[in-house]
Amino acid sequence: MKDGIIESPRLRDLPRTAWRVALLAGMASYLDAGAIITSGGALVLYKDTFGLTLGQIGQLSALLTALFAIGALVGGRLGDRYGRRKVFTVTMAGLAAGAAMLAFAPDIIMLYAGTAVVGFCIGADLPVSMAMIAEEAPPGFKGRLIAFSHVLWMAAIGTTFIVQMIVGDMGVMGGRIMWTHILLVTLLVLVLRSTLPESQEWTRAYARRQQTGADGRALESSSLRELFGRRYIGPFIGLALFYGVFNLAANTGGQFGTLLYTELAHTSVSTAAMVNTAQLVISFASALLFMRTVDLPSRMNWFLIGGVLAVAGQAVPVVFGVNVISLAAWQIMQGVGGAFAGESMWKVWSQELFPTLLRTTAQGATTFFTRMLAAVSALGTPYLIQSGPETLFVTLTLAVAFTTALGWLYIRRVPAVAAH
Repeated sequence: MKDGIIESPRLRDLPRTAWRVALLAGMASYLDAGAIITSGGALVLYKDTFGLTLGQIGQLSALLTALFAIGALVGGRLGDRYGRRKVFTVTMAGLAAGAAMLAFAPDIIMLYAGTAVVGFCIGADLPVSMAMIAEEAPPGFKGRLIAFSHVLWMAAIGTTFIVQMIVGDMGVMGGRIMWTHILLVTLLVLVLRSTLPESQEWTRAYARRQQTGADGRALESSSLRELFGRRYIGPFIGLALFYGVFNLAANTGGQFGTLLYTELAHTSVSTAAMVNTAQLVISFASALLFMRTVDLPSRMNWFLIGGVLAVAGQAVPVVFGVNVISLAAWQIMQGVGGAFAGESMWKVWSQELFPTLLRTTAQGATTFFTRMLAAVSALGTPYLIQSGPETLFVTLTLAVAFTTALGWLYIRRVPAVAAH
């Protein structure tokens, strides 16, 4: 970004109420990552009991991603029109129902139904929750509190892998326990979020929308025509491509990491979970470092370093073949690099580049594009894994190289909007 980045105040000066909002709203990221990892691991554990084929595993993975996309599109728009709080309360209730369906599913039909509900509700929750964090954060803390949601995202991966490591040899019961973890966290978040008030920034913007200036136009617009007008169409397309293309790599690791370890590296689910848990410590530390640097003038230097590291990580399995060590290196380098040049940076840019009453609409729409692209990719990924992964990892290498260039050459130059 060209403007708005100054030396930031210390985190210890942040009010406790802002931390509370960041934690409860940021749990959208925890549940997002947790559901993706849980789905990938649980489907492997459900495979024999439910008679799932590789094609059906791909279909369920694609369904989760596609419904997430639709949910983000719908929830983002509703969040701008009716408020952040209303939307993320309803989505948590729906997510609890979907997680229960998957934890206690008696047959394949319930697996498909529960996957659809979980995907839609998580997708609808994410844009409004991220906007809530940004809008309630004090000046000088917005980037770091949004980045805190990525710390929660990483924490979810670690927690889910630990659960998977413990129950990985328990068959279908292990899968049910994994989904019960998501259910219990969702219920806790639902209860605690009920105590949060509406975003004050959204409330002020909504009031301005009801007022008109001398020319008879609303002081604050939420029109889709404005989003697709000259001022915002460039950053809108740029962020959609940035998140969508980078997420191909992240989604492959999340949904198909366990499958890669078991089918190509010929190791067990529990071993895969142990490797993933060990490498996650480094990625978690990177997320904490991003949180400390995102509001500093050096932000984009960290972005460039992260992007180059993430590109190199995709190429490791191409150069050295697919085995436990190369897959671990791939995930470590992607996790570290992605902390500075991946989804976490998209979350920050999404709050900075759009006005209040278009913020969750834009974020929901870019998420829709991203997850639909991932859903299409998920349909073919199991077959690429089965036939040979070289094409898969070459594609991911080119994808991350593209997003790094896009962020460095274009998105960082777009001016931020001023909050009212």
